[in-house]
Amino acid sequence: MKNSSISSLILAIFLITSFQTHAQNESDTTDYFSMSLDELMNLTITVASTEALSTRESPGIVNLITADEIARSGARDLIDVLRMIPGFEFGVDVQGVIGVGARGNWGHEGKILIQLDGQEMNERSFATTQLGNHFPLEQIERIEIIRGPGSAIYGGYAELGVINIITKKGKALNGVSVAGTYGQLPDALGRAEGTVMVGRSAGDVAFDAKLTVGQGNRSDRTYTDFYGDSYDMKDNSELKNLHINSGLSYKGLGIRLIYEDYQIQQRDLFDAAMPVPVDMHFKGVYAEVKYDYKVSDKVKLTPKVQYKNQQPWLTNSAVARQLDENDYAGVFADKTVEQTLGDLVLNVNFTPKINVIAGMQYYVDKGESVPGYEYEITNSTDVEFYNFSAYGQGLFKLGFANVTVGARYNNHEQFGDSFVPRIGVTKVIDRFHGKLLLSQAFRAPSIQNIDPNPDIEPELTTVFELEAGYQLTSKMALTANFFDIKIEDPIVYFYDSDTDAEGYENYDETGTRGIELEYKYKDTWGSMGFNYSYYTAHGDNKVASYNVPGDEDKLLGFAQSKANLFGSFLLTKKLTFSPSVTYLGERAGFVIADTNDNPVLATFDPVVFANLYFQYKDLFTQGLTAGAGVYNLTDNDYAYIQPYNSGHSPLPAAGREIVVRLKYRLKFS
Repeated sequence: MKNSSISSLILAIFLITSFQTHAQNESDTTDYFSMSLDELMNLTITVASTEALSTRESPGIVNLITADEIARSGARDLIDVLRMIPGFEFGVDVQGVIGVGARGNWGHEGKILIQLDGQEMNERSFATTQLGNHFPLEQIERIEIIRGPGSAIYGGYAELGVINIITKKGKALNGVSVAGTYGQLPDALGRAEGTVMVGRSAGDVAFDAKLTVGQGNRSDRTYTDFYGDSYDMKDNSELKNLHINSGLSYKGLGIRLIYEDYQIQQRDLFDAAMPVPVDMHFKGVYAEVKYDYKVSDKVKLTPKVQYKNQQPWLTNSAVARQLDENDYAGVFADKTVEQTLGDLVLNVNFTPKINVIAGMQYYVDKGESVPGYEYEITNSTDVEFYNFSAYGQGLFKLGFANVTVGARYNNHEQFGDSFVPRIGVTKVIDRFHGKLLLSQAFRAPSIQNIDPNPDIEPELTTVFELEAGYQLTSKMALTANFFDIKIEDPIVYFYDSDTDAEGYENYDETGTRGIELEYKYKDTWGSMGFNYSYYTAHGDNKVASYNVPGDEDKLLGFAQSKANLFGSFLLTKKLTFSPSVTYLGERAGFVIADTNDNPVLATFDPVVFANLYFQYKDLFTQGLTAGAGVYNLTDNDYAYIQPYNSGHSPLPAAGREIVVRLKYRLKFS
């Protein structure tokens, strides 16, 4: 799609809504500045518990980010949002794909679950998620994050964390909303995106429909591959996204359908850059039907059916096939994976102080490839596995503390049984809160992990976490936590240059431990915050592919220290100013091959990201919001490092970007 097409879409959606004369104007429903720190800290989430609890009571190390906070920050995509959370950072995988890490651990392949409106967004081939202009922020109502294991509730891709994205539904929208964003890099388009949303809630019926179309560039800088060849990324790293999300609910019945086509123009491939770029798609169709049946005031039964059909890493053009048949094996990909899932959950409130859920889940994964690219395990173009899980969790509000106990049993046709328990003890005493958490989690091997290695086993992770927080005044709060992560049998990609063999194997163990600090200040004139995170792998990591030679404290790709300083200030009743600064400590990564094709390690100096964003509400007319900002103000030379030793050079990120944004909202009368 050309730039003019995006611009035309943005213009068209504004013109369309200008004729909605039957509707009345209204600003965003969430008035952040009118809320006290107490009110903010008592906003409830459900991502880590069986019922809605405040972040202080929730049995997990959690964060809640609201739509209003995202809008005021001016965040461009999910990378901007997650970078402000302690412990999260990013690395390059292969083929231009950027993934997420947590607390120093590479979580891109099946270790961190990204969930969108209850649908697992990790693709079923390699279990990866892809970041950068992917998940439309304008559609998001809130993001609930567990900075720790969630397998007992969410299954085998929630080993190190859960990012639970909840989009705007009928009640929150209650009208028509349109938005457009444009960003300019020094030498290329940064991004151009348009979003249209409509939703309504009336009595027992609610519906929503949301459409986002966007494009941008990963970077406008120069990429140099492992053998010294270079190309200009401004003509070779385009990102495109089409995202449709719609839902309908009637009483306890809920139906949701999501479609996405996330496209990456990539030339970097694995180690050696290709002579021309190719387009790679991540396509997905996600459908869900569920029904909340209230047996009584205390008992609810929820059957749910989900279906997803994905074409991840889809690179099937004639150019890709020609490259694949010559010197660039692996670039061509054309596999379809689908999952059909059934889930049944019983939720019982025995008393106001005892809540228990129990559930069963069964799914079938299927993979299908084009001829000539058969699955090794079946020696055919088809593969199929089934999986059964049973899980339960109880919340007991006892006199001395809240106690959460849960577990999940999982049986997979290929790799067998897994069992992971968890226990959490939380206590709120006036301004103080404390958490003691001990959890196990597993990482289930995906289809492409199993295919080259049928004997592969799931990872088993044990995590101990301790958190203490204190509200120093009515406007100020401080929280600190300690974590210790041990991953047994980690699933690691390997490549043997001598035999040209590649695949996945279980290695010995890895892990990290460290601390995270968060400080918040909130007043009627605005807010300020600071957070800091630190990890060490000293004595924990025994996976050579993750090692930094000569430094056993650090893991490849990820800084041991990260600090964020941010604020949002009400300059007038309508104008806000939101600056943020991120400091990333020293990093290490392999950058190039020497004359003997051995990887050369480099140290990357600390970097600082500085961002500024202004937002003005009710500009000229009620309901029109305008924003403008500058990102990476210092124009640093940050690059995404591959967090495992597999021959991919660091991928340069974008330089300084100037962004403008317009949003117009009409509320139905």
